[in-house]
Amino acid sequence: MTGPTRGAGLRSTHCPYCALNCGMQLETSEGRISRMVRWKDSPLTKGALCSKGSTAHLQVDHQDRLTTPLIRRDGALTPVGWDEAIEAAAAGFRRIKDSCGPDANAVLSGGSLTNEKVYLVGKLARLALRTPHVDYNGRFCMVSAGKANMMAFGRDRATTPLSELADAEVIIVVGANLSDAYPVVIPQAIDRARRKGATVVVIDPRMGRWVKSADMQIRLRPGTDGALFQGLLRQLVKGDLVNKDFVARRTTGFDVAVASAERWTPDEVEAATDVASQTVVDLAELIGSTSRCMLIHARGAEQQLDGTNNVLAMINVMLACGHIGRPASGINMLTGQRNGQGGREWGQRCDQLPAGRSIANPEHRNSVAAQWGIEPDHLPGVGKTYVEILQAVETGAVQGLLSLSNNMLVSAPNLSRVRSQLSGLQHLVVIDPFPSEVLDYAHVVLPGTTFAEEEGTVTTIEGRVVRCEQITEPVSGPNEIEVLCRLGASLGANESFPFDRGRQVWEEMRLLSAGGPNDYSGITWDRTADGLAWPCPSPDHPGTPRLYEQRFAHDDGLARFHPIQPPIDRQICDEFPLAMTNGRHLAHYLSRNQTKRIAAQDSKAPEPYVEIHPETAEKLGIGQGQAVSITSATGRSTVNWRANDRLRPDTVFMLYHWPECNELVADDLDPVSKMPGFKHTPVRLGPVLDLISSGQMAEQSKEKAPL
Repeated sequence: MTGPTRGAGLRSTHCPYCALNCGMQLETSEGRISRMVRWKDSPLTKGALCSKGSTAHLQVDHQDRLTTPLIRRDGALTPVGWDEAIEAAAAGFRRIKDSCGPDANAVLSGGSLTNEKVYLVGKLARLALRTPHVDYNGRFCMVSAGKANMMAFGRDRATTPLSELADAEVIIVVGANLSDAYPVVIPQAIDRARRKGATVVVIDPRMGRWVKSADMQIRLRPGTDGALFQGLLRQLVKGDLVNKDFVARRTTGFDVAVASAERWTPDEVEAATDVASQTVVDLAELIGSTSRCMLIHARGAEQQLDGTNNVLAMINVMLACGHIGRPASGINMLTGQRNGQGGREWGQRCDQLPAGRSIANPEHRNSVAAQWGIEPDHLPGVGKTYVEILQAVETGAVQGLLSLSNNMLVSAPNLSRVRSQLSGLQHLVVIDPFPSEVLDYAHVVLPGTTFAEEEGTVTTIEGRVVRCEQITEPVSGPNEIEVLCRLGASLGANESFPFDRGRQVWEEMRLLSAGGPNDYSGITWDRTADGLAWPCPSPDHPGTPRLYEQRFAHDDGLARFHPIQPPIDRQICDEFPLAMTNGRHLAHYLSRNQTKRIAAQDSKAPEPYVEIHPETAEKLGIGQGQAVSITSATGRSTVNWRANDRLRPDTVFMLYHWPECNELVADDLDPVSKMPGFKHTPVRLGPVLDLISSGQMAEQSKEKAPL
């Protein structure tokens, strides 16, 4: 076993951006980070880093860091001391609680926090604020996939290690922008599989740079993923390609699921999705005739109003062929944020208690309450989700909000409505390492810590728990664990927050998880140095990289097929004839609040743009040197454009790192997961006379800020 290297002044940690959690080592000189070194023994990625990871350490000592607490006085944020700021934050929440009840306060958090901070956020909400309303920005990322996995398998985690991709005979990639979102490890593993003769199938309206000409490229109509996989399930049955033994022994609900797919003949699939009927037949044959098939999916299929249904439809196909629980086979969701996996496991979600326990399950409530030394009735029930919390501000049901590492003024849908919602808050407390657009509405600002200024753990895209070591002292003084604990104490729950560093919190967490759905209890602090996949129920357990080899996580050990509902109408019409989807640029992450401050990153993409198929641009009279006006039912944005002939002509692609994107996205929600439909927005386009500059866009952004 190879732990973090400490020689030559190096300390080991993991990249703060995506859920691959690429390992790196940082060296310090006189208390500041002097250089980054590739950590060649790091779990999963073995020293590989993309450009974001290679420059991530430059954010730590950046001049834009928030270093002093702020309180709004006479309309301006004014520097104050830590004691005064924490008391002001707590006093505002107490005032609202006393006048309107605890449900009038809420918490919105981030998916990049360490597991320890996630745990403290949920504990703070439920024991100190006593509110049920705690949710996180993973509601915009992973909840549709997570919900589907819980429904089908009884557990929310990838089924198979990504290292097994290279040994698969068939690899299906659905709605995943690997070139920009996951440039390390996954494309390289797929290349190794190609060299061994694997067939790669890419299902996406937009083909990324990683896609090869020899791959089976399926440019389906946006929003029709579920229809395609319903057709594949039907064809597996008609072609006698179902693994009948696996279905009989290890699953339930097959006949009902097949009945829901009966209408989806190859011709019906072609009419709905634009995927040729023969392609449906060929793909079903490909999936059903191999014993080593891996399907990986990302936000393209999930961030839709049908997102949960889409993932369930994929799972139905993989279960029908028995492709779960054996080597080089499985279905993996590509978690997005740094700790998207742990972020939805440790209690900062409105329906969940720590370690994957359900807040609506009496047994789970009793277990957590016993560990916390309270009566089960002391725990609030299920609260509102992210968008629902913001909407509750409009009715006065929510008046106070704690926001951590979470920039809803870029990342949330229907931004004009969000600005109005934030304006309606009586008390907004923000914890963040950097200023963001949200500070314009804040009443109290508490400086946060960056990834190198704290110790803790994160859970990777594979369910592997890895440790991040503290490299330097926080520039603002206390670390975020101390800040959360001081806030909890000021709210009257001092006995529940006796921590000042990550390993102390971790010890409580792992013991609390024992015997639960997500059992981390065998992963001691020392064992996190090399990374172990949960479940890991004892200190001598090796971890569980591959799930479901013998049984699924439901009580009866069986996986569930699910009938799939008809797709939701996207309302593409004469007024809004094009579908807008969105995604990342390799240089940036989420709302750019970190990456825009690093010149090497920002110079690669200094402003937003939209990609348009050249045929579509010509048809609409949009020429080179012209900007584009994009209009949806919720708003209008003006950006520059680039031609992309790997995109469907009826689809445009926009970067989501700037507010210009989510000005256009509606806040309608998937009825099961409550995720907005980011990946399918009906729009119309028109030319604007000249290209617009970054300065002009900055001025437009200022116009949208409050007075």
